[in-house]
Amino acid sequence: MKPTGNGGFLRLQEDNMLFSVQEAGLGLVWVPVDCNGGSFDTLYNGQLVKSGSDGVLPLGAASGAADTSTKAIPFGVIVGNNLKEQLYNSTYHTNYITSKSPHDNTTEYVSVEGPWGKGDKSAMVLVHMIGPQTKIRGGLYGSSFGTVLAEQTVTTGSAAGSGYTAGAAGFTPVADLCTIYCRKGANLGCYRITTDTSTTVRTVDHYFPADIAIGDKFCAVGIRHSGSTYMQLDSESTYILGENRPATNYFIVTVEKLDLSESGKESCTFRFATCHFDSARA
Repeated sequence: MKPTGNGGFLRLQEDNMLFSVQEAGLGLVWVPVDCNGGSFDTLYNGQLVKSGSDGVLPLGAASGAADTSTKAIPFGVIVGNNLKEQLYNSTYHTNYITSKSPHDNTTEYVSVEGPWGKGDKSAMVLVHMIGPQTKIRGGLYGSSFGTVLAEQTVTTGSAAGSGYTAGAAGFTPVADLCTIYCRKGANLGCYRITTDTSTTVRTVDHYFPADIAIGDKFCAVGIRHSGSTYMQLDSESTYILGENRPATNYFIVTVEKLDLSESGKESCTFRFATCHFDSARA
């Protein structure tokens, strides 16, 4: 069954800031929502998930370098659920489902295909499975879903285009692992990877093409704009933490496209590194 945009299925639009598979997905599969020990979980369309005890759970935030503490294996992105009467979450702006004991369950479920019994009363989600070559797009926010990333206004510029001083950013960067983007000024539209470790003083070795002036505006994120980099998710794995210091807890990803051009609509298209799919690590 393909996501249609109707009922419980995710509308795969470019303005949807939850996660979506953009290319090289591994197909769709219906799976139960985890019921481990009666700790029933709520899952959202557009959420990254992993295998749990007897179903799927949020992939969650990475713990340790390359998530070596949790060793979670990404399974896929939720694109729908089997609730007949859909439930909507106003925080994530998407539909959701909560697992419950199937025994004597009176909730009406529909649409499930595959090997599952038609009389089964299990809460289930439709997952677009992913692998190392799958391109995934997700939104970037600050401390919570929907929190807009901070802009920095330049207080000291550079005639050489080598950096600037501005008000404090929302995180402490790591050299060569963060990106700044010019939103106002002569360098409008330019991305640069930063070499500093300061919240206020930004430096680049790849100089900007024009002078940086007082009043210019920049957006900074804790992700490289291309190639291999580190990335952190929120605990529900519904968005990318744009203001995260990429130093201790992170997934390793390859960035295909980082778009910081519009405030509130920042996004990143990426692939998880192969190491995250190594079953031996779990």
